[in-house]
Amino acid sequence: MNPELYSIYKRVMTWFGDIMLATSPPKTKAEQILAMAPYLIKGNVICRYYTYYLDGIFIPGEFTHSSIVAGKDKVVHSVAEGVQIIHPIDFVKDTDGFLIGKPDYSESGADRAVDRALWHIDNKSEYDFLFNEPNKVYCHELTADCLKYGGIDIMRTKKTFGIFPFQFTKVIYLADNIIQKCRIEYVFRG
Repeated sequence: MNPELYSIYKRVMTWFGDIMLATSPPKTKAEQILAMAPYLIKGNVICRYYTYYLDGIFIPGEFTHSSIVAGKDKVVHSVAEGVQIIHPIDFVKDTDGFLIGKPDYSESGADRAVDRALWHIDNKSEYDFLFNEPNKVYCHELTADCLKYGGIDIMRTKKTFGIFPFQFTKVIYLADNIIQKCRIEYVFRG
């Protein structure tokens, strides 16, 4: 894509992704946040969803965002501003549901997966708005890449998503592809 056009597309999608149309408050409360604490184990995966962000139109599947747990107080995820570390509470607060999965790593797989996540931080990996940029990663692609370094291959799915005139058919990673490779440790569906 033309760099100028990509820059405009990136700004529009970032703006669009921040628009909320809430008709009721988010369903995740302190009870669910406190219950997740024992499952914040290095290498685990957290997938979340909202029912009120407009960007959900462009992200197929129930769980529209994923991350990898890097420690009790940090998860790594990819957002419009790039790959970032945030606190797990900030990752799940204001959501309508989330799950924590434990990938079936080999002995040192979780460490290698988290090392890869931190590599993305150190290298300032950018968000992949087109779902096909070789040096950029969208959220599920980041999670799948980290799991790959931990010894777990995630399959991709051919999917049509978006709305006209911004409708795409791509072979992409979905949260469902990641979840299939995990044992569900905790789930909350609001």
